[in-house]
Amino acid sequence: MRLQPRVDGLRILFETDEAAMLDQLITQLVELLQSHSGTALDPDPLFASLEVGGSEELPHDPALARLFPDAYEATGESTSFRRVTEQGLLNRKLQDATQVTTALGVGGGGDDTEGGVAVEISAATLPAWVRTITALRLAIAARIGLDEQEDRVRLLAEEETRGTVLVFDWLAAILESVLTIMTASEADDDDPEATPS
Repeated sequence: MRLQPRVDGLRILFETDEAAMLDQLITQLVELLQSHSGTALDPDPLFASLEVGGSEELPHDPALARLFPDAYEATGESTSFRRVTEQGLLNRKLQDATQVTTALGVGGGGDDTEGGVAVEISAATLPAWVRTITALRLAIAARIGLDEQEDRVRLLAEEETRGTVLVFDWLAAILESVLTIMTASEADDDDPEATPS
């Protein structure tokens, strides 16, 4: 993976297998979200984001519970809040994930120049990337019981979870790198002395 700053964002060049893995992870996230959805995703982003409805209790699946935690300590307040907001939140996560997989274009004729898959991220598309990668990391952490630093050390030592922890760390590296470059780019835009005259 290589990152190249641009005037209006950045370009990520994924190795082909990296892009395929990220696409597969996001596909699994979409399937998880759809399994919890009570309705079909509205194709109109505005209506999808405004859609209300949801379950009345914390999901039993640990990954879904991490993605849709209780908003309040009091059970009654959490139930009421979840009932009117969960579906809209779920739809937004699905739309974010769809936007990222579309940008990756794996298997769909995406930009596979330079021996990999090139993806452009702008200030407008950055939030979808951040939210999707964060959702992936939350779901992975919940699946393998990664809550504290001590858990990470233990899980790395176990053969069946080592690979998953390394994927978790890889996603963290993508997220940190993207945010660092985008933040630096925004700082340069705000600094008049950084702009050549």
